[in-house]
Amino acid sequence: MTTPTRVFGLLLATATYLAVGAVSAVADTPDSAAWPAAEGRSVLDTLILFGGGTVGLFIVISLFGLLTARNNFVPEPGTELETSAHH
Repeated sequence: MTTPTRVFGLLLATATYLAVGAVSAVADTPDSAAWPAAEGRSVLDTLILFGGGTVGLFIVISLFGLLTARNNFVPEPGTELETSAHH
Protein backbone atom coordinates (compact mmCIF):
# COMPACT_ATOMS: atom_id res chain seq x y z
CA MET A 1 0.00 0.00 0.00
CA THR A 2 1.44 3.34 -0.98
CA THR A 3 1.51 6.48 1.14
CA PRO A 4 -1.05 8.39 -0.98
CA THR A 5 -3.45 5.47 -0.61
CA ARG A 6 -3.02 5.48 3.17
CA VAL A 7 -3.58 9.25 3.34
CA PHE A 8 -6.66 8.95 1.13
CA GLY A 9 -8.01 6.15 3.32
CA LEU A 10 -7.47 8.20 6.47
CA LEU A 11 -9.18 11.25 4.94
CA LEU A 12 -12.07 9.14 3.66
CA ALA A 13 -12.56 7.52 7.08
CA THR A 14 -12.46 10.93 8.79
CA ALA A 15 -14.96 12.43 6.35
CA THR A 16 -17.28 9.44 6.77
CA TYR A 17 -17.08 9.68 10.55
CA LEU A 18 -17.86 13.41 10.48
CA ALA A 19 -20.76 12.93 8.04
CA VAL A 20 -22.34 10.17 10.13
CA GLY A 21 -21.95 12.29 13.26
CA ALA A 22 -23.52 15.32 11.59
CA VAL A 23 -26.45 13.29 10.30
CA SER A 24 -27.01 11.83 13.76
CA ALA A 25 -26.90 15.28 15.34
CA VAL A 26 -29.39 16.70 12.86
CA ALA A 27 -31.73 13.74 13.36
CA ASP A 28 -31.58 14.19 17.13
CA THR A 29 -32.35 17.93 17.07
CA PRO A 30 -36.02 18.79 17.67
CA ASP A 31 -37.46 20.89 14.87
CA SER A 32 -40.67 22.20 16.33
CA ALA A 33 -41.98 25.38 17.91
CA ALA A 34 -43.16 23.30 20.88
CA TRP A 35 -39.56 22.78 22.00
CA PRO A 36 -38.16 25.82 23.81
CA ALA A 37 -34.74 27.08 22.76
CA ALA A 38 -31.97 25.78 24.95
CA GLU A 39 -29.99 28.18 27.07
CA GLY A 40 -26.51 28.93 25.81
CA ARG A 41 -23.37 28.02 27.69
CA SER A 42 -21.54 30.89 29.36
CA VAL A 43 -17.89 31.65 28.68
CA LEU A 44 -16.96 30.43 32.15
CA ASP A 45 -18.79 27.14 31.62
CA THR A 46 -16.97 26.64 28.31
CA LEU A 47 -13.59 27.40 29.87
CA ILE A 48 -14.25 24.99 32.72
CA LEU A 49 -15.44 22.26 30.35
CA PHE A 50 -12.57 22.40 27.88
CA GLY A 51 -9.81 23.97 29.97
CA GLY A 52 -10.56 21.90 33.08
CA GLY A 53 -10.55 18.67 31.13
CA THR A 54 -7.27 19.55 29.45
CA VAL A 55 -5.59 20.59 32.70
CA GLY A 56 -6.93 17.51 34.48
CA LEU A 57 -5.61 15.22 31.76
CA PHE A 58 -2.22 16.97 31.91
CA ILE A 59 -2.07 16.45 35.68
CA VAL A 60 -3.03 12.76 35.42
CA ILE A 61 -0.39 12.11 32.74
CA SER A 62 2.25 13.99 34.77
CA LEU A 63 1.47 12.00 37.91
CA PHE A 64 1.62 8.75 35.96
CA GLY A 65 5.00 9.77 34.56
CA LEU A 66 6.31 10.65 38.01
CA LEU A 67 5.10 7.37 39.48
CA THR A 68 6.60 5.21 36.74
CA ALA A 69 9.93 7.03 36.25
CA ARG A 70 11.96 5.96 39.23
CA ASN A 71 15.59 5.03 39.58
CA ASN A 72 16.16 1.32 39.71
CA PHE A 73 18.62 -0.05 42.25
CA VAL A 74 21.93 -0.99 40.68
CA PRO A 75 24.42 -2.59 43.10
CA GLU A 76 28.01 -1.44 43.18
CA PRO A 77 30.36 -3.65 41.17
CA GLY A 78 32.19 -6.11 43.36
CA THR A 79 34.86 -8.76 43.07
CA GLU A 80 32.63 -11.67 44.09
CA LEU A 81 31.20 -13.71 41.27
CA GLU A 82 28.06 -15.65 41.90
CA THR A 83 27.31 -18.66 39.78
CA SER A 84 24.15 -20.68 39.79
CA ALA A 85 25.77 -23.86 38.49
CA HIS A 86 27.06 -26.26 41.16
CA HIS A 87 29.43 -29.05 40.15
